[in-house]
Amino acid sequence: MGGQTRYVDDVDRRVAYAMEVAVTRPRPISLTDDELDLAHHPVTEAAEPIKVRAFVRFHEAVIRPEAEAVAWTPRAVKVRFTMQNGASHEVWVWASAVDRP
Repeated sequence: MGGQTRYVDDVDRRVAYAMEVAVTRPRPISLTDDELDLAHHPVTEAAEPIKVRAFVRFHEAVIRPEAEAVAWTPRAVKVRFTMQNGASHEVWVWASAVDRP
């Protein structure tokens, strides 16, 4: 029986670790619905993604990855990028935070 208890403890520890990693994994901060104000600023979808560089905010830091603009409004751009660890993200940023290379 003692072996089974140890197994349960190991599983509990691994589940707790996985939950901690998922909760604390860095995620980019997108503009809010109020900031986008899509009722007054309609979205244009890109026929083909456009290569850009964009300042993207995370709680921990700001990065400037090579990205693709996939949609935009007069005030904001939706960019898609892949981080060094392979994680892919789409996030809305202010148009002034985006440049074409």
